[in-house]
Amino acid sequence: MPTDTTFDNSELLHSLISRQSLLANNRIQYIAYAAALATQNSTVLQRIKQQVGDINSLQFADIKHAVMRMAMTNNYYMAIQNLHLSNIKQSNALELKPLHSLDIDDETAYYYACIAACMVNQGYSCLDGHVELLRSLNESDDAINAALRLTASIMAMAQADFISQYAQC
Repeated sequence: MPTDTTFDNSELLHSLISRQSLLANNRIQYIAYAAALATQNSTVLQRIKQQVGDINSLQFADIKHAVMRMAMTNNYYMAIQNLHLSNIKQSNALELKPLHSLDIDDETAYYYACIAACMVNQGYSCLDGHVELLRSLNESDDAINAALRLTASIMAMAQADFISQYAQC
């Protein structure tokens, strides 16, 4: 079976990062690490480290909170919306700690991490809510779109890695 192992989308990610001027470096890191962690792909995570650099422990804590919370909320709220269960409390049904109690270091970057994780998880109703939160923090639609493009390129990296592994079988 012919393979193209050189196509891993790292070049696309690098190009997207270098051509954009709307997102600060720390926001790019939050987006990239959140997307990579949400894909659960260690190869992609290593490529992200190489492309956007290491993060500190406060940044990792923020990103971890975003990815873990989205792993729960995205799936739960998508299921609840589709099942039309009656008398179900929707507001904080999972009894998550309030965001202010998590000691988030950079709230705006945290919400960018949330939209990256939501996109990977296909949690589009949650994605919509986090985009609105970013808008309320005066983030532009162009910056949000740049974050979505970065996330899409990371998702493609994970897909390419999976295809590469399959081709080796």
